[in-house]
Amino acid sequence: MLLPLTIALLLGLALGAHLPYLPLTILTLLIVVALVLTLLERREILAGRRSVLLYGSLLAGLLLWTVAASSPSQAPLHLMAGPNPVTVVATIVEPVRHQPHRSVMIVAIEKVGLGSPAKPAEGLARLSWREPDRVFHRGDRITFTTRLRAPSGTLNPGGFNYAAYLKRRDIQAVASVSGAGRISLVDSGRNRIRWAAWHVIDGWRDRIRRAAMATLEGSALGIYLGIIIGERGLFTPELRAQFMATGTVHILSISGSHLGLIALLSFFLFRQACCRLPVGWLLALSRRITPSRLAALLTIPPVTFYTLLAGGEVATVRSLVMILVALLAVWLGHAKHLLHALAAAALLILVQNPQALLDISFQLSFVSVLTIGVILRRSEASGRDEVPTAASLRTTAGRWLRDYAWMTGGVTLATLPLVAYYFNQIPWLGLVGNLFVVPFTGFILVPLGLASAFTVLCLGGDTLPFGGLNQALLDLMSGAVHWVARIPGAEWHVASPSVPAIAVFYIFLMVACTAGLGSRFRYGATLGAMLLVVWWSWSPRAAPDGETLRVTFLDVGQGDATVIELPDGRTILIDAGAAYEVLDMGRAVVGPYLWDRGIRHLDLVIGTHPQLDHVGGLPWILRTFGVEQYWSSGVPRDAAFYQRLRRSIHARGLMERRAVEGGVLFSSEHCRLTALNPPVLNPRGTGLGRHRSSGSLLNNLSVVTRLDCGPHSFLFAADVESGAMARLSKEGTKLKARVIKVPHHGARSSLNDQWARRVGAEAGVISVGRHNRYRHPASTVLRSYRNAGTTLWRTDQDGAVSIMGTLSSPVMRILTARAALPQPVEVGTSSLRSELGNLVRIWTQWMGP
Repeated sequence: MLLPLTIALLLGLALGAHLPYLPLTILTLLIVVALVLTLLERREILAGRRSVLLYGSLLAGLLLWTVAASSPSQAPLHLMAGPNPVTVVATIVEPVRHQPHRSVMIVAIEKVGLGSPAKPAEGLARLSWREPDRVFHRGDRITFTTRLRAPSGTLNPGGFNYAAYLKRRDIQAVASVSGAGRISLVDSGRNRIRWAAWHVIDGWRDRIRRAAMATLEGSALGIYLGIIIGERGLFTPELRAQFMATGTVHILSISGSHLGLIALLSFFLFRQACCRLPVGWLLALSRRITPSRLAALLTIPPVTFYTLLAGGEVATVRSLVMILVALLAVWLGHAKHLLHALAAAALLILVQNPQALLDISFQLSFVSVLTIGVILRRSEASGRDEVPTAASLRTTAGRWLRDYAWMTGGVTLATLPLVAYYFNQIPWLGLVGNLFVVPFTGFILVPLGLASAFTVLCLGGDTLPFGGLNQALLDLMSGAVHWVARIPGAEWHVASPSVPAIAVFYIFLMVACTAGLGSRFRYGATLGAMLLVVWWSWSPRAAPDGETLRVTFLDVGQGDATVIELPDGRTILIDAGAAYEVLDMGRAVVGPYLWDRGIRHLDLVIGTHPQLDHVGGLPWILRTFGVEQYWSSGVPRDAAFYQRLRRSIHARGLMERRAVEGGVLFSSEHCRLTALNPPVLNPRGTGLGRHRSSGSLLNNLSVVTRLDCGPHSFLFAADVESGAMARLSKEGTKLKARVIKVPHHGARSSLNDQWARRVGAEAGVISVGRHNRYRHPASTVLRSYRNAGTTLWRTDQDGAVSIMGTLSSPVMRILTARAALPQPVEVGTSSLRSELGNLVRIWTQWMGP
């Protein structure tokens, strides 16, 4: 009964998450559920007591979410601090995360300002320190001067909402500092009772990290730090992509599988040690405690130590809770009731933090353990787990391997919709890869790594013991994963499944695993689930209707990325945002959007000019998608990001074509894409000399294109500044367009009133990053376009902007990612209308872009 109650609580939490947007709908749904339960009672299908418990659990989840999500009375930190830099006093409350040339801290702010103007404050902030010169630990009280900003991120259809993620973690502000000495220690955590133990544990983690960095190199270093102390800052995007393609990315950080394998190994060793005691000792021990109960008790310290060594992160602690509850079941003599242990652990986790329901780590862990529990229960029911004492070693090993293969395949299948939804991939190789990688990691790499780390902590030293063996084994696994990831089709990208389809998939799995149903229902459900997997793997693109034009200006922060979907199904990409050390906009934003639209081939890719915020994300796009033509301004640069782009162009066998004024880049029966800039008189490299990297020159030579498609016209103005704009504003240039991508993110250097009047656009889109250091867009630029009658949309405020029209009508529809988010419903005469609008928004989100 515990598992149904937990599922009812989960549904209640899910309803609570939507309560501010759908109050009337949820009230109606609660009434319907009550009527259905009453009907089941009257027909004696469901006992009255169970009906009350289920409905009570549903309401408890709804109430729990409502209480947990209630707004704090205190003003947000960024509003208290104001727009200017302030001096902050705060305490580090989570393990410091180390990345190349950067440390990231979660701090609890205590005071804003110094002296008499200081104001007490309360709330969490994420602090990024570039080029740090010292190491801090949990519990350290620190002070620094910075601007506190509201959490923000990109906002795109179906994309990851970083601001919402931080909000779920109760982080109210973000801040950054750069350079040595920018953060000072006020009081050490070792002197504070609450933090003394955590400070010591963080000291252990730092010693292990420094010893590993002095011993290991390459990908082995990143993998070791990930699986031993939970440090993920040294994983390169390429390494993560390889493990993702093979379905084994979960082993790169301390997860439930790591803790579970350590618990399994510890339990087995302790139990075997007890069973091999002298007979007299064993009999004396058995009078007080059984070997299984003692093994369960002795398993607690190693898994707890491993959790603490990993930094005690929320996801790891959740896995520890599940394992401790399972060990408690062993202690109580209910070792076979894993599903009840899972339900109890989930209840503990969700009561403590209801918003854990929305975390991918919780969802994957819950589904994985639930799948394992179902497989074990079926194995128990069939008697396969009852191995006779006289059975041969070969028979026993065969049964163990068979059960393990069922578990690995079952977990891969059960988590497949979630992985596809969040990561746009079908990790089909995980069916085989996890059979070898998980035990190799859990039974060899992790125990060896922990032994090396424990030796460093006990005996000291600047390097890891068994360093050569660690390096060799880690290189072996990394090399094997790299080799497997190169198998054609290993990296299988798909569109994110719709939420209703995922729900149907899990219903099919439940029916297929229900023993009481007839074989016809179970086989039909199995077939239905497999057909859904095939459909998701195919992810076909909707057939073009020959009428609809869609232009989407993606939110890539301070940069540009525009996707053009023509009526005949051809697709054009103009720029792809920037690529930073830890974030590639091509990989993180542009690629997922294209997959969700069913796009795997690009007919044209245009890199408007060689600047990081425009072409930094293009190398990954060119390596991942089929591309027919690549166009650019033809201006070369020596910068590293541009050289990566050139290597990607050559690797795909593309010819870099130079766009010039008057050139036709694309033409079809109804649509034409024409270049208006750069001028013909500027051949490749001529006259640039040492000024080649001049920002203003590169901007004025960027590729400006005009799209004419039936009654619709778009002007994509890249980053041209006032000089090029004045030239283009001369008589004879066909500038007038219905929609303009405002040049250079609305910079003051691109102010030209004559240009704005000549274009005369009905709508304008400014692609710009939130809190950008250039203070784009300039107020004078905004005023210039508004005076010309142009309605403006901004990606920093509206998120991605999609403009749609048809060849047979001049009507345009303009949709923004911000407007697609559900809005809280206020009680009043328009409540019903607002809720109906939210129903449409939520359904659209569930169905995908």
